[in-house]
This record gives sequence, C-alpha cells and structure tokens, in this order.
Amino acid sequence: MAGSIRARLASATAKLKEAGAYDEAAAIESVTGPRGYLLLRRTEEGTTSPLSLTVPASLKQALLAAAEEFDLVLDALAEEAYRKVLDGSFVPPESGKARRGAAAPKAVLQVQVDVELRSRVQALLPELGKSAGYRVTEASIVLTHVCEELGIERPNTAKAESLEMRFPKPLVGHWRKRAEAAGVSLERIVEEQIPALLNGSWVPERSSYMTASERGPRSGSWSESGRQRLWLPIDKELLSGLRGKAEELSESTGELVYPGAIVRAILTERLGEPAE
Repeated sequence: MAGSIRARLASATAKLKEAGAYDEAAAIESVTGPRGYLLLRRTEEGTTSPLSLTVPASLKQALLAAAEEFDLVLDALAEEAYRKVLDGSFVPPESGKARRGAAAPKAVLQVQVDVELRSRVQALLPELGKSAGYRVTEASIVLTHVCEELGIERPNTAKAESLEMRFPKPLVGHWRKRAEAAGVSLERIVEEQIPALLNGSWVPERSSYMTASERGPRSGSWSESGRQRLWLPIDKELLSGLRGKAEELSESTGELVYPGAIVRAILTERLGEPAE
C-alpha cells in the first residue's frame, strides 16, 4: 500500500514538473521526504521565519549535497533541532576557535523555521547560555544538529577520540558483509590506510556526493533505506592526523573534505559499493 502511495505521489510530482509547476512539485517532495512530516506541523501558511546562517561556502555545499543524497529537508532538520532544545534533550556544545589563516569564502544558508518555535527558543537562549557556561545561539543549535544528522564533522567542533558518521544503510551493510567475509574489521581497514593518507602516498578520490553544485541526475536514491549511524573506534593519534589532513585537503581543494568523507573513500575503495 505504501509503495502504491509513493508511486502515485512520484507520478503526480513528475506531471507537475512537466507542466512547469516546480514550486508545487518541490512542496510535495519536501513533505513526503524523510522528516518532511515535521513541516506539516506548521499551522498555516505564512507562519515561518527565515533563519540565515553564514557558513563557509564549502560547508554549505557539503550540507546541500548530503541532504540531496539522503532526500532530507533542511527546514525539517532545523525545526527538529528547535524542538529538541525545547524538550530539553539537546544543547549544542561549545565551538572551538577557528584556525588562523586565510579566511574561507563565506555563503548564506537559509532555512525556514516555524515562527512560534523560533520565539520560544529565542526566549530560552539566555537561560541555556547561563547553564551551559558559554553562548548558545540559534545558528549553533541548527548547524550542530544538521551536521550531526548528515554525518558532517565541522572543523573546531570535533570530539577528541570518537568519529561518528552517517551513511546510507545499504552501504554500511555491504561494507560490514564484505569485511566479515574477508576476516577484517572496518576500523582496521581505516587505520591501515590513514598512514598512507598522511604521508601522501594515497589521496582520496574527489567524491561527487560532497559537491551538490556539480552533481548530475542521480542514478538512484538511498532514501528508501534511510541512513545508518557508523561509529568507529580509531586510534587517537591516527584520528588526530585524519582530522588534520581533512582540513588540509579542504583548504587545497576549496571543498569541505570532512573525516567521514575520507573514511567513506577508504571503505569504498577497499570494499566497493552494493550493486543497484
């Protein structure tokens, strides 16, 4: 039954696009995508407020690419962040100081957030900052949650000894099955490859899924199977080197090369991807 409904919605969306009704088609795709149901909680049209986030251009590019790959709606993730703050289950951690050097190009990432949610969170910000011991802003709330949900580790916010990522479920399942068949763990594969990354003898291939502006039509979508959390216990020194190399590659390529993207490149090169 669910498959039939999805098929009808897909057909209706395609017809709207053919007729040039792109806004209407986008609206259907937004509310039917993962987490899109959150957008239906808005009580009436015109009750949303734009939140403009100034971020590195490379981070915006990576967020848009990840959201596209998983068919997620950034507006819905943003509202989810506000709701988690209001129910007391989430407070963003303090951001570290940015590294000195040439300023990265900036861009504006805009999300639409329910007006009532924003006003309630704004009223709560002073109390949150007082209890946390550092300034908590709407931007830190939204960006932290969105990056966590999309598996993108931002510079200066990393936890010292853990690497937590999000990948398509079929991809993680495929890697684990192939690794088990080879009698090796995923963390061992990653740890064996990091030294080659650090000494320059191996360079990860540029990943198209990280670059939303240059992606062509997808051959398929991971959204039907969703995302899966993957946590790897990587040696502390190797993990530190991985994070440092990710920042170097980001600066040299002008794209956000986050640690999870390098791990994905390592595992894909060694274990491949599931057949479509």
